[in-house]
Amino acid sequence: MDSGMVSRSLKKIFDTDNEVYSTRMAFVFCLVISVLLWWIPVFGPAVAGYVCGRKTGSMVKGLICSLIAGALLLLIIWGLSSLVLRHGGYPGIPANEAAASLTGIVGATASYLKTFFVDGTSNLDLMGLGVVTVFGGVGGILSRQARKEAAFLIATGATEGTIRPVARSVRLYSVNKEMGFKAFDDCITAQRMTTNENKEVNPSRKEPEEEKGKAREGRPVVTTVQTVTTTVSGKTASTQSKESKSPFADILDRSLKKDK
Repeated sequence: MDSGMVSRSLKKIFDTDNEVYSTRMAFVFCLVISVLLWWIPVFGPAVAGYVCGRKTGSMVKGLICSLIAGALLLLIIWGLSSLVLRHGGYPGIPANEAAASLTGIVGATASYLKTFFVDGTSNLDLMGLGVVTVFGGVGGILSRQARKEAAFLIATGATEGTIRPVARSVRLYSVNKEMGFKAFDDCITAQRMTTNENKEVNPSRKEPEEEKGKAREGRPVVTTVQTVTTTVSGKTASTQSKESKSPFADILDRSLKKDK
């Protein structure tokens, strides 16, 4: 047998593919837990049945799976008792008396097997089978209820859970109370009325602009333009500077004298 076949077999047996609900694994869990805890009255079969029901995911599957697993376990116990306890006189004497007469490994096995029998008799205790079956149904019901609650929280956005608080508008709508507006169009209409019809919404912002405009209208604008006129004639530069007494002409006269 190669390693690939072994890994595939272990994957099927121990549910290594992480299935959430699996009838096959529910059967395995119920059988194993029952073998380990059946000796505890009521509590052991109850735990086995509950785990089986939760793993199946439904009440019907939980009932059927736990019933089959419990019945199979009792059948195995009956077969082993016929082989082990017969050395102590079973079934002619009660199972607990037959187990008490045995020693060693056989005696230890017989002490375990006697827990499946009614004390003082040679009859199997069927009450454990009833407990494991009932709790299998209970586990299936709770499993289905948990799935419904998760689906409801996802569908409603978890507005009523602990993930986020309920919005005020949602709370008012749930109790049928009036809100500020019931539609987006109502909100737009109210906004248009505020901006277009009510002109005195914020008069303090318009007063400075009006005052500036009035100040501009009442203040005169004065502009001074200075012009310089240069006349070209046949007179010399010195004569022109004396007549016009212009500073520019004086500067021109000085430059001419330096050139000479």
